[in-house]
Amino acid sequence: MKKILLLPAGFILSLTSCSHKYYTSFFDQQTMNHKVVAVLPAEMIFTGKQPENLTPEDIAGIEESESKNFQYSLYNSILRYANSRNYFTRINLQDITMTQKILKEHGFSFRDVWKTDDKELTSILGVDAVVRMHIRKQRYMSDAASYGISVGRQIVYNTGIGSKILIPYIPNKTNEIYASCDIVCNNQTLWNDNYKGSSDWNRPSNEVIENITDNFGRHFPYKQRR
Repeated sequence: MKKILLLPAGFILSLTSCSHKYYTSFFDQQTMNHKVVAVLPAEMIFTGKQPENLTPEDIAGIEESESKNFQYSLYNSILRYANSRNYFTRINLQDITMTQKILKEHGFSFRDVWKTDDKELTSILGVDAVVRMHIRKQRYMSDAASYGISVGRQIVYNTGIGSKILIPYIPNKTNEIYASCDIVCNNQTLWNDNYKGSSDWNRPSNEVIENITDNFGRHFPYKQRR
């Protein structure tokens, strides 16, 4: 019988996924003085059943790893689409290592960031707005998934429970994944992009992470015509 590890992400978005963007009225006027924004660790929301053998500490370690993977991927995607022949991005992104360093120095865990008021975070980080991402999905994935699996295996096997996790193999199983990306300032969502699609957890999760963040990076605002 094939063993399936319960890890954070092992699916890929299908071609049926869709995206919807939302701007507040007068976005350009509301953000005309913005110079720097920071990308925060993504909030992970899991709807799948968690195995009894994994402790809350194990789950937290897996969630933190995936949260940071989404953060890095979104940061890189925004930079990738920042400039084109016709447009340029009129704000700067705070270096992601600086964002993480400041949060750590102030004692913020990745879960603390999810729950902290954006006014406090922008003040601590010294930026004009923050970029939040929320990911909701099932948590099961197969042994074939490659992205982040080393972290998951280390957590599972270091606790001595790797051989005890046994979940029946379900081929080609798909589920829905919901993702949203927000620019938040002064307790107001100035911009939102959301993504919904089918997922296949037999595929490497780097593909789903890159697909989601690539979509958000292409749509990221603060663009100005040259």
